[in-house]
Amino acid sequence: MQFKIIIYLVLIFSLFLSCSKNTSPVEPVNKEHFEFILFDGLNNSDILQISTALEENYQRIIDDLRVSEMPKITIKIWADYNHFLDDMEADIGIRYTGATGYIFSFTEFRIFYNAQVLLAGVHEFAHLVSMQVNGTISNNPRWLWEAVALYETNEYVNPNTLSYMVSGDYPTLSELNTDYNSSTHSIYQVGYVLLEYIVDTWGMDTVIELIQNNGNLSGSLGLTDREFESGWYQFVEEEYLNP
Repeated sequence: MQFKIIIYLVLIFSLFLSCSKNTSPVEPVNKEHFEFILFDGLNNSDILQISTALEENYQRIIDDLRVSEMPKITIKIWADYNHFLDDMEADIGIRYTGATGYIFSFTEFRIFYNAQVLLAGVHEFAHLVSMQVNGTISNNPRWLWEAVALYETNEYVNPNTLSYMVSGDYPTLSELNTDYNSSTHSIYQVGYVLLEYIVDTWGMDTVIELIQNNGNLSGSLGLTDREFESGWYQFVEEEYLNP
């Protein structure tokens, strides 16, 4: 019996070491504008496409958002989703279940390695560029923060595929501002066309101004939230629902 107990303890200890090893990062991988820190057995070959996508979109995004230069960005990537969420909660004090990326600092973002990792990487990078325009823009307001990143990443969703848009049950800015863990996440579905409305109507310089003043619509556009929403709804109807 004693011998069996020792074997079980050895197996448990070995399993613990194996799990711990999976969460340990390998040596950082340095690229021109980015440093990658990889977890859960990921290696250099796993990030070639991510690195390429980021470099291909790098200059376009900083030019769009009128940023002259960026600091070198650290990107941490996990292959195990539970490890990703556990470290998220340990480091920022909250767990955003369902999220595949988040900003950790002005020079670091973190993503989960899955089929959407290329989009997630470019999306989070666009957030960091926005923070170079205004360091207080992170989720302030959330509708603008996400709309800019979705537009820059070309994460377009046709409003005709969204039943609530087709029926005229358009989300308000207040609804789009709802915290991630409390929302329906509709901002990710309509954010592209929301920013498209601003760009088509007022131009990219106005987007920059809105980022700078944290989405102050009355200050930049002379409109109340309600007036802005009405204009956006009309834009969606004319461009997509009843062209």
